[in-house]
Amino acid sequence: MSKELSETPPPLGVGLVQKTLQILDLFQSDTSDWSQGEIAQTTGMPRSTVNRLVKFLTDRGYLSLLEGRNRYSLGPASIDLGRRASAQFDFRGTCRPVLEQLSQKTRETVILTSVVAAGNAVRCVDQIESTREGLRVFEQIGSIFPLHAGASPKAVLAVLELDEQERYLSRERAMITEHTVTDAKALRLAISETSRRGYAASNGETYEGVSGIGAAFFWGTGRPAGSLAIALPSQRATPEAVEKIGEMLKEACADLNERLSTEQPRAKIRDAS
Repeated sequence: MSKELSETPPPLGVGLVQKTLQILDLFQSDTSDWSQGEIAQTTGMPRSTVNRLVKFLTDRGYLSLLEGRNRYSLGPASIDLGRRASAQFDFRGTCRPVLEQLSQKTRETVILTSVVAAGNAVRCVDQIESTREGLRVFEQIGSIFPLHAGASPKAVLAVLELDEQERYLSRERAMITEHTVTDAKALRLAISETSRRGYAASNGETYEGVSGIGAAFFWGTGRPAGSLAIALPSQRATPEAVEKIGEMLKEACADLNERLSTEQPRAKIRDAS
């Protein structure tokens, strides 16, 4: 071990582990490099905390400093870890048959999300576009949505432990459209309704004119793994259609629960604050 590594003590405490995961989760295909200032602004962490965690990750190869740019990208250790994880478990491949069944039944766009490492959002990891004529909805793979915005994220929010829900609701929440629900009291009512029905529903919360129905599924440990959702033009989201699709999603998620029953989550879902 080099002298520089030995002088960088590993951060201790679950909170700092969560913050470390939150930093790593920022590095996506369309946002592949970050400055420390941008990381601090986006995550809300103090600059001193960001500096310490970024140095720790860089020392160990999980981040790389881009020469002459004072910006960071994923390092070789992160890339190697991703390759090993992919070799061990194909999340999308395991879920794909269930998406195909839903697509055949509904002919609407089917979306698969996974919970991001920090636990405060979901990421679209796969989809099958609608085969209907006329208006169709599709999502960009890699898009990330906070847990309060839309049916797919709120389905996950509703199955978190109560203390996790309250930690999330205690934070400031951004509006994505004028229909995004950000009020904590209204979100608690939505959580209660989602828990009662077994699926969440939304209208225009992430995109104008688009409705969604979503349900959560779980790892073998009982922790939320992600959600399945149907996205469709709001004009087709009649109460009867929403209820029918919601029941289909519940059955599909039960199938995924069985498929994932022997798998473990990559990271516990926790609020990263």
